[in-house]
Amino acid sequence: MKRYEQFAFVISAICAFILLLNLVNVINLSSLLNTLLTAATIITIATFNVRNYRFVGIILYAIVVFMLIIYFFNGYI
Repeated sequence: MKRYEQFAFVISAICAFILLLNLVNVINLSSLLNTLLTAATIITIATFNVRNYRFVGIILYAIVVFMLIIYFFNGYI
């Protein structure tokens, strides 16, 4: 595992833990922060999957882009 993959794994674990705390109502995150943390988690998971499973990584990056587009343009569509 390369260094950037290890860094991405640690960041995804931290983001997932924060999202878990939000899920069980230990902390309360705003909708924007919740969306951005979810996007960061998916991006970091895609980062350490893109070397071995390029297709899966590209799909995960596309999911993040569409998720952010839907969030930011929700009131306009």
